[in-house]
Amino acid sequence: MYYGEAITKLDDKGRITVPRRIRETMEYEGHLIWYMARGYGHSIFLFHRDEWNKIRQQAGRHSAMDAKTLAFRRLFFSSVAEVRPDAQGRMAVPPHLREYAGIDKEAVLLGVDDHLELWDKDAWRAFQESNDAGYEDMAAPLFSMGEPHAATTEKGGQQDER
Repeated sequence: MYYGEAITKLDDKGRITVPRRIRETMEYEGHLIWYMARGYGHSIFLFHRDEWNKIRQQAGRHSAMDAKTLAFRRLFFSSVAEVRPDAQGRMAVPPHLREYAGIDKEAVLLGVDDHLELWDKDAWRAFQESNDAGYEDMAAPLFSMGEPHAATTEKGGQQDER
C-alpha cells in the first residue's frame, strides 16, 4: 500500500528522487518496474507491473472499434513509459509527461493505495483547494460499509430516503 505526500524536485536530467519510505515499500513488495502514464487533472500515474497488467487486461475488454474507447486508449497508451528507480532512488520522468503535467521543478509524489501519482506542486495545491468543500461527500460512499448513503426519516412506518 502506498500512501502519503512528498515534495520532490526535478533534477537537471529530468529525474525525481523517490522518498525512502516509498522506496522501502517498493522493495518490500518487489515493485521494481513502474509504468508512467497520463493521469487525470494533468497528473502522472505510476503503476507497478502487477497493477499495470490489471489495467491492460481491463482496457483490452473494451472494443477498439468504439471511438471514445479508441481515443482514450490512444492518449493513454501512447503516453506510457517504463521506468525503474536507480540505486539512488531516482526515477526519470520523460519530457512528454513532464510537459503534460506542467512539472518544471517542484513536484509532489502521492501514494494513492495501489498506485502513485506525480503532480506539479502548484497544480496539486489547486486540486486540493478546489475539492476540499466536497471532501466529506466524496468520503461517504467509501466508508458507508456497503450501505447506500442516504438520510432517512420515518413517515407513517416507512423509510423515506432523501
